Amino acid sequence: MKRLKQKVSRSIIFLLLLFLAISNLYPLVFMFINSLKTHPDYLKNPFSLPNFQHLAWENYQTMISQFKIFNLFKNTFIISTFTIGFILLFGIIASYAFSKLKFLGSNLIYFLIISSMFVPVQVTIIPIYMLFSKLHLVNTYWSVILTYLGMFLSEAILLLTAAFRGIPDELIEAAELDGAGYVDVIRYVIVPMGRPAIILCIIYYFIVTWNDLFTPMILIQDMNLRTVMVALAALISRYSGDPTFQFAGLVLAAIPAILVYALFQRYIIKGIGAGASR
Repeated sequence: MKRLKQKVSRSIIFLLLLFLAISNLYPLVFMFINSLKTHPDYLKNPFSLPNFQHLAWENYQTMISQFKIFNLFKNTFIISTFTIGFILLFGIIASYAFSKLKFLGSNLIYFLIISSMFVPVQVTIIPIYMLFSKLHLVNTYWSVILTYLGMFLSEAILLLTAAFRGIPDELIEAAELDGAGYVDVIRYVIVPMGRPAIILCIIYYFIVTWNDLFTPMILIQDMNLRTVMVALAALISRYSGDPTFQFAGLVLAAIPAILVYALFQRYIIKGIGAGASR
């Protein structure tokens, strides 16, 4: 009887997970299938399979040649890479201090940093725009990078601090007895031991910055510097009568984020577990 209950519960869990997987993958499959159709085929039946003898690869060719989507990829990749680099640089140093060092006011400073997570970016975007306008940073990569740094650094500190607290103090003490300084402890002890949480930050913030529309749309108006999501939003409004062309752009834009997730997915559970260890 007990085994029967276990099999039933496992079957229910499997069916729920299967439903969630299908519901999450279906929009991507729907976009890809319709991106290979001509406009009349799509209007005839959006839920049918494409004509495999006459696949509309010209939708992708147009996105690459005329829309110059690879240049948009370059802009977005630059912003995402610098954002992640600064988040990890400041986040690892601050998280190590909050998790392993004892100093006056550490709890208060940590509380104030974490409190900034609850301030929505929509409230701060006007002051941020005015500040960057005075600093002549509007229409530059730095305006978006610095905004992202202010938005996401507190979240990264929260996750990394929780993960670093799970690192045994004995390892740090042993490294210090061997003559390791502050930077050496971070490089040879904290970073290797906290790798799952660090990689989780890389995955999460790459996907978030890659898919973000609001911030770069406000801070970057230069057509040569716009990110892929801002350009696709303009594309959808411009080619609203040709959904197959829009689907091709959306599929291409989704590929980098999917690849990053696929390559590092095994670190996600490890990173979440490390962040919740204490």
